[in-house]
Amino acid sequence: MLTQLKVQDFLENAVRGEVDVSPDSIAQFTHDCNEAITKQMTRGDEGYRIRMSGLGRPLCQQLLEREGHKEAMEYNSMFRFLFGDLSEAVLMLALREAGVEIVDFQRQVELKIAGHTIKGTLDVILRDELGEEKVWDIKSASEWAFKYKYTGAGGYEAIKRDDPFGYAMQGFLYAEATGLPFGGWIVVNKSSGEIAIVEVPDWSQDDKADYLKDAERRVKILTDPARKPTVDFKDEFETFRKDGEDVRTGNKILAKQCGMCGFKHHCWPNAVYHDKVTSRAKNKPKVWYSRLKKKEL
Repeated sequence: MLTQLKVQDFLENAVRGEVDVSPDSIAQFTHDCNEAITKQMTRGDEGYRIRMSGLGRPLCQQLLEREGHKEAMEYNSMFRFLFGDLSEAVLMLALREAGVEIVDFQRQVELKIAGHTIKGTLDVILRDELGEEKVWDIKSASEWAFKYKYTGAGGYEAIKRDDPFGYAMQGFLYAEATGLPFGGWIVVNKSSGEIAIVEVPDWSQDDKADYLKDAERRVKILTDPARKPTVDFKDEFETFRKDGEDVRTGNKILAKQCGMCGFKHHCWPNAVYHDKVTSRAKNKPKVWYSRLKKKEL
């Protein structure tokens, strides 16, 4: 696909001072930034809604939201959200100025699932060099995710295996709502500014059917008032190697999904964020413990 090469070529020319960005692109970029700040800083209370962008997340999180529980956020979450939106605005400007054919962007879509109308807003529809239109999702990624999840040994299968935010389901729902193929993800590395494109393989139509079926199952659960939140992930014993055997420290670590969840203290009220006890690194990574009996080996 030539999209990535076109964008990289445009940005290289921009670095050398060899481009003149059109007033229309600047105006649209300004509008996109305005929308991002408005969305993130003046949200208000819209109440609970099932949306395509979140339907693939763990059901326990969505049920807690439905029940009115508020997700705890650190202050730097606002920067992360804004960085994502602003990175998307910069990338859209680059796509326009690089000559990539944009059919539509920020389109409101809806889909009937399990008798309910589920809405969403797709990022962009592009027409490729073969004249085919596809739905694309724009993501900003950390250095680690960009390197190991979206590029290198990562890619479509890696995203499917580890998809706590439901990105794959989101993309296939947008595609179904528009009647177009899901192209994949256009990804920006938040640390380096690198760009990568992760294409969905042609044989993914089988996956699409599975995701649509799972989406129906999820909507049925989320619209069932008798279904209450449960703790869907188990904590695990922390172990380390000693004399060739795995030995328990007596501590228990939250599952990755719970460690990333803003509702963790609802399900795990005694959770503690602490240096990983078994790490031998000089600067130890921190993890969430559901039980912390031993603070060092």
